[in-house]
Amino acid sequence: MNLWPPALYLQNAQQHGVADPVAREALQQAHEVQRRRLPAILTLKHLAIRTNTRYEDLRRYVERAEDPYRKFRITKRSGGKRLICVPNQPLMILQRWLAEYVLNPIEPNPASTAYTPGASAIRCAHQHCGARWLLKLDIRKFFESVSEIQVFHVFQSLGYNPLISFEMARLCTRIYLDSNRWERKVWTTHAGEYAAIPEYAVKQIGHLPQGAPTSPMLSNLAMRALDGDLTQLAADAGLTYTRYADDLTFSTGSSAFSKEEATRFLRRAQQRVREEGLLPNKRKTLIAPPGARKIVLGLLVDGDRPRLRRELQRHVYGLVAYARQIELDFAERLEQELAQVDWGLLATSG
Repeated sequence: MNLWPPALYLQNAQQHGVADPVAREALQQAHEVQRRRLPAILTLKHLAIRTNTRYEDLRRYVERAEDPYRKFRITKRSGGKRLICVPNQPLMILQRWLAEYVLNPIEPNPASTAYTPGASAIRCAHQHCGARWLLKLDIRKFFESVSEIQVFHVFQSLGYNPLISFEMARLCTRIYLDSNRWERKVWTTHAGEYAAIPEYAVKQIGHLPQGAPTSPMLSNLAMRALDGDLTQLAADAGLTYTRYADDLTFSTGSSAFSKEEATRFLRRAQQRVREEGLLPNKRKTLIAPPGARKIVLGLLVDGDRPRLRRELQRHVYGLVAYARQIELDFAERLEQELAQVDWGLLATSG
């Protein structure tokens, strides 16, 4: 991506009668952003030009004049349905640009082990290998719990001015048009005269949609403070902490740790999660003491490396048994290959 030349902005501003102090203040903001190797974005129209999208479309999305998402539900492995929201083509183009040039260069907290280059469930699980105690928390409706206010603060923390941070937050979030779940008093960005744009006054607060290309990275960046606090909280208790999206895992190899300590720690961790506006899923809160199976993201971590669970192995062999009833030669070849598989090594190869 070529960095935008701010000098051209100053020339155009002078030609259009923009006051010199206003133009130079905007240029200073652009310099601060570009120092971080991020693209300068001064206004919504500027964003439209940089992303080759129509300003009129972006303005409608920011005003919440329409819901630019195609929605459908998929079945979750744990049961129930998950709502997927896919942006329409103009918004998809813009969100992909933001994901590539604005969000991807920013590193989340090291405790976050999903949605980053090189991240994988196996690498996350490996950090908990050899655990004697394993504590797990799960966050209910994770993406939906990250509000447009948190997204606004992410963009502003990168150096963008309050108004464009607000507009980009709107472009990366959506509201339930038929629900008042997120209804609150209208909030402002303290952006001076721009904070009172009448068309931007919407009572409902948007949230990250699952299915948008910007949502995974924005969720990580919005959780940086929480990840930092939980990392410190865990370190003080002698625990290792990782977060893989909505799965929070804590572990220790210490034999001196106790059930009472585990219970107290989980209470403190849950309280910090609630302070962030998130809701722990009580049904998925777990304390696995010594002797219990230790599973992180579907992998066994009770040894020195992650291993596949026996249930998966039985499932694979069950499929082969089914194949024997239909294509015997094919099934026998599969059986010969499976006999050579080191299931523990297979789990560590990702």
